[in-house]
Parts: sequence; structure tokens; C-alpha cells
Amino acid sequence: MDFSGLKLVLGTKNEAKVKAVRLATGIDPVCVSVPSGISDQPLSEEETIKGAINRAKAALEQTETGGIGLGLEGGLTYDSTHTQQWYLISVCAAWDGQRVFLGKGLAFPIPNEAVERIQREGVELRTVIDEWSGTTGSNQKGGAYGLLTEGKIQRAEVFRDAVIAALVPFVSPFYRYRVGGGD
Repeated sequence: MDFSGLKLVLGTKNEAKVKAVRLATGIDPVCVSVPSGISDQPLSEEETIKGAINRAKAALEQTETGGIGLGLEGGLTYDSTHTQQWYLISVCAAWDGQRVFLGKGLAFPIPNEAVERIQREGVELRTVIDEWSGTTGSNQKGGAYGLLTEGKIQRAEVFRDAVIAALVPFVSPFYRYRVGGGD
């Protein structure tokens, strides 16, 4: 899939998220730090999506040349119906000033012990993962995915898939929203 005609503005300078956009598109995005407008650790899919959309819109507002704003947000969501389990989710919002599309990475089970601590102490998942792994800045690297899978899944790879999914409607001939295409 050819993303080369896109100008991408990413609403973060997080290394794993920048790498995800590069892996997905082959493009070095313009990176700007913008607020998500949500809590530091989203605890629902709805809040995670809202944060991704907020970042995408704020990122695009930071540029005068237009393009597509990307917001990447990680969060946690609880499945009360089937598994009674918390899941780590990764969402990408792509906003061109008129339309927003979402892409989602895999939903990955997180030990309930981690979420109980997040809720009890108000810390972010990255704090728990940093402590468990004996490192710092895990969210800039492999993240919880990397630690829990012993490196088989990396944070950037999960976000890569979300970025591709969110951008497909802007470039695929099967969507009427293509950049340069008609509405």
C-alpha cells in the first residue's frame, strides 16, 4: 500500500509511536506534543478512543500545511461479559480536517494485579511495567507487550497495525475518501 503521498502529523514524540508510523507507512511524521484531553491512564475503550481523536485533531491544528493528524493512544478496557479480564488496547485516529477513521491494534490481556494497582494508587501502566521489568521508559520501547511476551510482540508493532488500519480509507481505491479522490 502506497502512503508516500501523505503528509502525517503525529500528536506525540513517543519513540515507540513514531516507530509505529514509520513501520506502517515508511514516512517520517512531523511530531508535535499535544495533550490527549483524557486521564493519564485511560480505563475504557471509549476514553482511549477519545484520547486518540483529541490528539489527531490537535496535531493537525499544529501544522499550517495540512495533511492527516494521527493520534495514537494506549489504554485499558475491562471485558465484563466474557472473560472478566482487563485488556491493553492500542488505538490510532486519523483526521484530515473533515473525517476521522480509527484503527485498533490487538487487545492483549493484562494481569489483573497490574490494573488493581493502577486503580488503587493512580499510577500508569508504564510505572508497573517499568518496575516489573527493572527498566525505565518501557512505554518508549517494547512496553507491556514486550515484557509479557518476552519480546515476541512489541508496542510499535501493535500500533503499526492500528496506524495502517486508520489510514487505509485515505489511500485505498475501495474507499471513496481517498486523498485526491472524490467524496
